[in-house]
Amino acid sequence: MTGHSNSATDTEVLQLGPLPDRLHEGSTVLVASIGDPSVDAISLRILRQYGTAADTAFVVTTTESAAQTIETYTSLARATDCPSLKIVDTVSEQQTVSALYGETPVVFTPSPGDLERLIVMLSELAGHTASATGARHLVIRSLTPILESAATTQVCTTLDRITGLRSETGLCLLGLDYTAHDTETIMRLTDHVDGVLWVTQSSSSQLEFEYQPTRRQYSHERSLFGGET
Repeated sequence: MTGHSNSATDTEVLQLGPLPDRLHEGSTVLVASIGDPSVDAISLRILRQYGTAADTAFVVTTTESAAQTIETYTSLARATDCPSLKIVDTVSEQQTVSALYGETPVVFTPSPGDLERLIVMLSELAGHTASATGARHLVIRSLTPILESAATTQVCTTLDRITGLRSETGLCLLGLDYTAHDTETIMRLTDHVDGVLWVTQSSSSQLEFEYQPTRRQYSHERSLFGGET
């Protein structure tokens, strides 16, 4: 990207360009940007555009605290038809007491690399989610701190376990600073997603997107239409 925002106000100024048609409900997508995708709240913006007030989004923070995430999302989601959030905070090391019954439920893990704890905390949040008619989404605002703290194989195994939290009509958005990782790591991640959403920022402060389906999505689409997989 050409520069980053550094506050909720600056983030609000950015505009979201048209999203590709192939980014649709029921997809697990790697959201790849130059630099920390949390800075421009990329996945939160997509969530706001795709979600409804009946939806729930499980959000994992790895570079910003739950409080910062809520502040950013509130500045973006001023309309009343946006999904509610349930947050796993892996950043606030001094916080250990879960707040499951607030307006925005928050649970904590000691670090982004504690993947077993992450799985447990997401399960705890899901267990306190009432049955609803809306979709369930999963957002990891940035995988980069997780990949810096845990082996890629372990991260991929964890993704396979937690992406099932999203419903059939939900989105799973996995942010990534692709400049921080080698090609092998990115290719291994693409084996576990339906597509990669490449994000750039134009000089006019607009986020622009290019969607690249992976072999997994091609295989799924071929099976839906009776082709060989």
